[in-house]
Amino acid sequence: MATNKTLTPEEAVDMSRRAVGRWALMRTLRDIFSYHNPLRQFMDAYRFNVIRWSASNLREPTLGKRVRLFLGTRNPLRILRDNFRQNRADLTADWERAVIGRINLSLEELGSIPLHSRPRDLAKRLDRVGRMINRMTGYEHCPSLLTEKLLLSTYRYIFMAPHDRRFGTLCPDGICGMLRQNGVPPESLYYQNYESLLQGRETVIYEFASGGKGQQYLRPLEHVRLDAGPGGYDMLPARRPEGPFRFPRGGRGRTALRKDGKKREEYRKGEENGPEHKSQKYKSQKQRHKNVINYLPDKNKNYENRTYRQASHGKEHRLRTGRQRKGGRISLR
Repeated sequence: MATNKTLTPEEAVDMSRRAVGRWALMRTLRDIFSYHNPLRQFMDAYRFNVIRWSASNLREPTLGKRVRLFLGTRNPLRILRDNFRQNRADLTADWERAVIGRINLSLEELGSIPLHSRPRDLAKRLDRVGRMINRMTGYEHCPSLLTEKLLLSTYRYIFMAPHDRRFGTLCPDGICGMLRQNGVPPESLYYQNYESLLQGRETVIYEFASGGKGQQYLRPLEHVRLDAGPGGYDMLPARRPEGPFRFPRGGRGRTALRKDGKKREEYRKGEENGPEHKSQKYKSQKQRHKNVINYLPDKNKNYENRTYRQASHGKEHRLRTGRQRKGGRISLR
């Protein structure tokens, strides 16, 4: 077994994965000359097997049984190989833990840099973190650093995007935090439009989703706008019009949605088939049918200076003075 002390974080970060294998081999060879060498481990395992057999059978094992127990114990070469594998696994875990900690610390430092005070070696620092992430991938049982890789790409995108002077003191970590508060998952931060956000314009935020057939796409969440106020920065949802969508004037034959969700046609003002022309036509017909009456005047009444509405064309006429009888009815001339 390994008896040496574990690596310090500084030593683990400076070495590579191949250096971890060499370090594990050196530790295994040093263990041969230590108290817990493979031969001593073999004898300890053999004594344990003899004691376990005696306890289960309530008697001492015979010479032949002792030989079989001796041959059934792991040989020193297998013990030496297992020690090397264990040392390499322990050192690899220490190395991975130290490198991942350094990556997260570097990302935290990059995320706290304001946009207006970017250092000159910003590109080198971003590339250094990228090399550390690439060094942790590509081998068997490697840890998944997809979140860190996407976050690094997001920070690089934010630093390279043009920004308004109002948002100069804003840092990438603050922008990502406001997006997460508006419902954007961490794996979808890279797919946002930071050029429009940092210019203070109304921007659509997206969510990386997958369809029923395994197809992946960007699903829009809502419209937001980055605002700088006296109390700090805030990402406010943009106000969308609540009424139905209307096309601008001049469009003919276009459709728009009514409140009930059905479509209606829009026409130009004054068109032959427009709603104004139709409404006037229907209104006049309705008024005409409403005022149609059978006019049959009484013979014994004086109709001088009285008016009535003629049903044929809806105009008012005044009766002539005097009575003119034709067949018992009054006729208008």
